Amino acid sequence: MAQNVLKQGPILLVEPDINQITRRFGLPAVANYPPLAAVRLAGQIDDSRVVILDLRIPRERKRFDELLRSSPPALVAISLTFTSNGDEAMAIATAVRRHSPETVIVMGGTGASEDPASFFDADIDFIGFRHGDAALAALCTSLRRDGTRPDSPAGFYSRKQGQWALGPLAEEIAMDALLPYAWDRLPRSYWRHYYQGYRPTGMGQMSEGCPFDCTFCSVWKVHGRRVNVAALDNVKHDLRCLPEFIRAYFFADDIWMQATESQLQALHDPLLEWVAAEWLPSRRHELWFTTETRTDLFLRQEARFRAWADRGGLQRILFGVEAVTDDQLDEYSKRTTVDVNSEALRKASEWGVFVTAQFVIPCDADRAYFDEMARFLEAHRGVINVSNFTIATPLPGTELYEDELRRHADLADRSVVTHPAFSLFTALSPMKMEPAEFYEQVARVHRVANRFELDWTALENLAIVALRSPWLLPNILRMPSHLKELTRAETFLSTHREVQGERLLTPRPA
Repeated sequence: MAQNVLKQGPILLVEPDINQITRRFGLPAVANYPPLAAVRLAGQIDDSRVVILDLRIPRERKRFDELLRSSPPALVAISLTFTSNGDEAMAIATAVRRHSPETVIVMGGTGASEDPASFFDADIDFIGFRHGDAALAALCTSLRRDGTRPDSPAGFYSRKQGQWALGPLAEEIAMDALLPYAWDRLPRSYWRHYYQGYRPTGMGQMSEGCPFDCTFCSVWKVHGRRVNVAALDNVKHDLRCLPEFIRAYFFADDIWMQATESQLQALHDPLLEWVAAEWLPSRRHELWFTTETRTDLFLRQEARFRAWADRGGLQRILFGVEAVTDDQLDEYSKRTTVDVNSEALRKASEWGVFVTAQFVIPCDADRAYFDEMARFLEAHRGVINVSNFTIATPLPGTELYEDELRRHADLADRSVVTHPAFSLFTALSPMKMEPAEFYEQVARVHRVANRFELDWTALENLAIVALRSPWLLPNILRMPSHLKELTRAETFLSTHREVQGERLLTPRPA
């Protein structure tokens, strides 16, 4: 029976639901993107029975359970990009094991790869180590060929002598050598649930990796301090696969346009020409591109960004501003300055680009730093459209996490610091301020930055949504109440107690 399941059962690639803490703070009301990792992996697996399931979609959990009962899968691969969704991922594994004991269950993504010990007791067989393109495809081929669960597949952690042990490293496929992403495997009905603000959205990548070493980021450790770029034909393929009603597209590169001059000439420049001359004119609806990048890179590549803004549909840029003092930027190893941040924000705004500024609030911020944040926000009110704030929660795989773990070993104990504590709304490192005051200041900068106003632009956007994508209206109308939670200190404080009890609620000496 087990051999039969492994040779003939479907292969399920599963995106877990979002944890309740993240939902509480309203992020799913602002944006929800396609499961890019699952679509990418599906494209590398040569098997006709690959199924993508996104459990963030209403009623898909019920369909998933029915699939497990009616057609036990050979393999279930659970994607865990965010540590905060760890409980949801483990619940999926438990359900699979209960319904189909023979199924091979693997977990992959940054959240699992960089923190495997947290999942030792989970109902999974293997954890993927970083690059899973070749490893997962090879594991699927092995199951189909042999009909047995391998002992230590390449590219995965497996259990050995009471701990996870990394098996042989898998082949690493260059990004430009990947097969096209399998968008045809994504159910057509899912697309109405992917959005960015007011617009139905798609998602893709032109590159991955980053040469910088910011302390709060794991990208440079996962991918190395180098940048790989996609094949031009694959990026075109991703755009061609978009449903006609999609009106936004997010390039989810770690740093968009971070590449060598030869890479830019081989990918970014010809893609712009194709988008401007052929693809955008063929679209029935106007489409906006969104990118995420560094301010210093934006200034170095100003001519290329301007060309994309003028001709290529680049309408939104999310800048990693991160901090409002040069000292804090140095603490984060950002290798830039406040003046550079300000200049980039100003120039992009002058072009008419919708500017989003991302800030990372240090856990040890004092009142003076929050005052400086408020001053920066007021000074740039005319050039920043939206500000996003996260707390410098030490995420597994980052320098912040490793530093904090050396001082506080219980950070790795998920019975003390739960998975939802890593939702980036909680201070997991010692604070200088009393917790109530710290979270009041966090709520304060939210209030200063984002003042909701029902102006003519907002009304126009609502009218367009009503005409072109009315299914998004209920979600959009809930946005103000969700975002209001970000302006209440009690929401942060009660969340802190909920996800980690009284741990670190006592501030350290200044």
